[in-house]
Amino acid sequence: MRLILNKIECDKEPSPVTYNFELLQEFNYSNEGWGITYDGNCLIMSDGTSTLHFLDPETFEEISQIEVHENDIPVTKINELEYVQGEIFANIWLTERIARINPLTGQVTGWIDLKGILSPEDCSEKVDVLNGIAYDIKNNRLLVTGKFWPKLFEIELIKEEMESKNDRALERCNFTIQGTNSKN
Repeated sequence: MRLILNKIECDKEPSPVTYNFELLQEFNYSNEGWGITYDGNCLIMSDGTSTLHFLDPETFEEISQIEVHENDIPVTKINELEYVQGEIFANIWLTERIARINPLTGQVTGWIDLKGILSPEDCSEKVDVLNGIAYDIKNNRLLVTGKFWPKLFEIELIKEEMESKNDRALERCNFTIQGTNSKN
């Protein structure tokens, strides 16, 4: 697949396909855009702070914002976003964790721990941070990857109970890689 000016060409079998694009609208915003997702009504954008901005998808004007927090402490470095079954999933830059965020309150409702998802063999000098979350709503699949990662992972969330009542639920994952399973 390659991007050429305003089109994408895909040479995969059974037949090549070309998708053409045209510029529909330009807009400016005052923040740095780190991640963006859509909840069916609003665009939700992160800017690397603890703030999530809710934008009108037609005008791109800010409608509202929430501060993301855990136990009244701001959660900063919010990066890539994905809207998953009524929650906002956000990776936290320079970590191997994804926060599960209530979109109405900004409260972190749980954490997804992806520590060790890449095997030592997958780590090279080019491998960088966790930076990709995608949800396949049709097949109920959650996918994650990172900058320069050699693989895309399908993950299944399994709730793990914590020892302390005050700890938020930490979700460990079964990782599925190209049809082979490995547990972490």
